[in-house]
Amino acid sequence: MKIKLLLLVILTALTVVGCNQQTTEDVKKEEVKEVSLDPTKLLPIGTVVKLSNMDKSVMIYGYNQIQVSTKNQFDYIGVPYPEGNISADYNVFFNRNLIEEVLHNGYVTEEDKKIREEADREGNSY
Repeated sequence: MKIKLLLLVILTALTVVGCNQQTTEDVKKEEVKEVSLDPTKLLPIGTVVKLSNMDKSVMIYGYNQIQVSTKNQFDYIGVPYPEGNISADYNVFFNRNLIEEVLHNGYVTEEDKKIREEADREGNSY
């Protein structure tokens, strides 16, 4: 009788705990945050994007960069994702019009917002 009662208590406890936990699908829904692409504003450092002319994803690590070899200024400089910085030969210079999709939004702080606003206004390297 004690074993049956103990099993019943354990089964009830597991049922209650199971009912309170989120399903994997619920967790995935919460983790997915809509990231809108506003072509008038720079994206945060650390943002991972899909470019229209590349198969590989790119992670942004700088704004308003001048490519030394061409002397051209670009909205962004990035590195292949997930590899990161391999060498200067693998830096990706691109403008916002080449971004097809934002795959992951970078870390945003008040300081970051201020720097991006200034970079958008002035077009200077940071």
